[in-house]
Amino acid sequence: MPREGDGMSEHLNNEGSLLAEVGASDERAFETIVRHYFPRLLPFAIKITKNRAVAEDIVQEAFLRLWQHRAEYEKILFLRAWLFTVVSNLSLTYIKRLAREGKLLQHLRDFSDTARSDVAEQLQFRESGNVIARAVDRLPPQQQQIYRLSRYEGLSIPEIAARLQLSPNTVKNHLVRALQSVRDFVRKAGLFWF
Repeated sequence: MPREGDGMSEHLNNEGSLLAEVGASDERAFETIVRHYFPRLLPFAIKITKNRAVAEDIVQEAFLRLWQHRAEYEKILFLRAWLFTVVSNLSLTYIKRLAREGKLLQHLRDFSDTARSDVAEQLQFRESGNVIARAVDRLPPQQQQIYRLSRYEGLSIPEIAARLQLSPNTVKNHLVRALQSVRDFVRKAGLFWF
C-alpha cells in the first residue's frame, strides 16, 4: 500500500475513468481508488479524531459510502475533495457525539484508555457500564437496535431511518423512548446520568 510522501501525486491521473468503472461496479477500479487514497485519508482522520482505530473505521466508512452510491458517480466532480469531505464530516460527527454524550458511556471509554490508581473508582465505573448494558438489553429489539446505531455507531436519525427502512419520525420516537428507559433504569440503580 502506498504511503504518504511516496512520490505519488495527490490525485489519480485517470480519476474520471476509474469513477465511471466504479459506477459500473468494477471492484478493481474501486481497489485502485482505495489503495491510492487510504494512506492520504487516514492521517487526516487521525488528526481530527486523535484515535487511530476510530480513524480507520471512518475512512473505511467513506469508501463504503462511495461503493454504496457508485450509481451516482457523476455527481462526484472531484473525487479527492469528495473523499476528504466525507471523512471530515464523519470525523466531526464522531467528535460531536463524544461531546454530546459527555455522559457515563464516554467516561467509561476514556476510563478504559487511561491508567487510574483508584481501585474503588475503577469498580464504580465498571458497575456503571454494566448497569447501562443491562438497561439497553432490556429494551424492545427495535429500540435496542436504534439505540445502538445512534449511541454506539454515531448514526443520525435520517441515517438510521435509511438503514432500517423506517420513517425518521419512527426512529426518533423509538430513540426517545429508549433513552428515557435507559435513564430511568440508571436512576433506579442509584447511578448518576451525566
